[in-house]
Amino acid sequence: MRPGKQKAKIIILCVVLVLALVPWIFILARNLSSEKPPEPEPDVNDSIVSTPLPTPVLMPEAEPTPFVLPEPPPRRTPEPEPTPTPIPVESVMDIAAEHPELAEVLDSISSQFNCASVSLVVYDGDNKDFYTYQYGFADISAKRRVDADTKFRAASLSKLVTVVCTMMLADNQTLDIDTDISYYLGYDVINPYYPDTPITCRMLMQHTSSIFDSDDFRASRQRNSVRPAKALLTAGTSYEQFEPGTKFEYSNFGYSVLAAVCEVAYGEKFDTLARKLLFEPMGIDAAYVASRLDDTSNIAATYNDRHSLSRSVQSILSVKDNTELGRDVHLTHGSLVISMLDYARILAMLGNEGEFEGVSFLSARAIDEINYTNVWGDEFEQGLATRRSALEFMPGKEAFWHTGSAYGTFAQYIYSVNNTNTGVAVITTGAKTERLPSGMVIVCTELAEAAWQLVN
Repeated sequence: MRPGKQKAKIIILCVVLVLALVPWIFILARNLSSEKPPEPEPDVNDSIVSTPLPTPVLMPEAEPTPFVLPEPPPRRTPEPEPTPTPIPVESVMDIAAEHPELAEVLDSISSQFNCASVSLVVYDGDNKDFYTYQYGFADISAKRRVDADTKFRAASLSKLVTVVCTMMLADNQTLDIDTDISYYLGYDVINPYYPDTPITCRMLMQHTSSIFDSDDFRASRQRNSVRPAKALLTAGTSYEQFEPGTKFEYSNFGYSVLAAVCEVAYGEKFDTLARKLLFEPMGIDAAYVASRLDDTSNIAATYNDRHSLSRSVQSILSVKDNTELGRDVHLTHGSLVISMLDYARILAMLGNEGEFEGVSFLSARAIDEINYTNVWGDEFEQGLATRRSALEFMPGKEAFWHTGSAYGTFAQYIYSVNNTNTGVAVITTGAKTERLPSGMVIVCTELAEAAWQLVN
């Protein structure tokens, strides 16, 4: 073999041998690099320490402590529930049955003044004793006699109930009695002689608003031609020439305006709000719109002093209410239809700090406002539908009262708040018309004075 070929074979063999050894070289190098590094020295603060645990020292077992139930806490005698003050059950007594001698005196007075009908209630509100007296006929032609539940058109006795409802709205902040009424009505109610003096609900209730019973107001009594309150107020003819709040001038129209303010503020017609807020919660059947009474079968007709019919039951029931808020001008100053027994219950509520049957109807502040008589009228001081003056048959007591007179009806309420809750409500039709200098109707005053002895 030639030396050149032999050399080439040796080179090829070496290359093959090297190629065969390369994988083994890589395997050996990988094994050498995979050896773990030495473990680091443990940290003395490390929670896992490789030093051996010490041999535990065994303590002798203690005797088990027997389980004892804890002593119960001393039993407390429960305090007795306070006994609520019982609300006395209302008692309604007929004077003729219980006190016949007094009934004879009342009959004599009724006959002396030629009354067609009389209904009287004298009450002791603290004991809830109501004594009733009736005389004559609720309907002469039908021979229907008056009883304790007979309802009468109460004339101006309506005004006190209108004030009670107004003050209920004041209590729940529906209105403020010292805010300009223009704010509620949405139009200007301004005395043109004193354009910068606002007129308020307080002035309306005290008869100092300067709004008076103008010829336009009187003419609007024909209900088929009624002008709305806004037309009468904005015409400028319904104002006296004195500054609002400075002078007493009795005003039926002022109470119509008061109701208009209440209607707009509350969002309901006055008859509706009175029934919702006062009549229904007190459980009495009364209404400014007589057709809405629960019982319309026992309404008294009205007779003049000749005993001629002046307002029939049908006429009283025909009174309608406008649907527009704040429009009507002939309901709240004199159209309330109510029995004197129910009226006396409202008086008893006023004398009981605004509460009746455990329900609060008026706040103490509202009662004080109603009885705050700081305006001088004729022979009396005027409050919010209340008047105050001394009465001979109520010695040592403050007497709050008001009268009513319309179409032959004469009415009067009297109540005392000098540490007593006593009063009387009386209404007549067809009686003689004599009055005292204070404006009190003599027949009502004499009947009230005679009956007063039952509660004093």
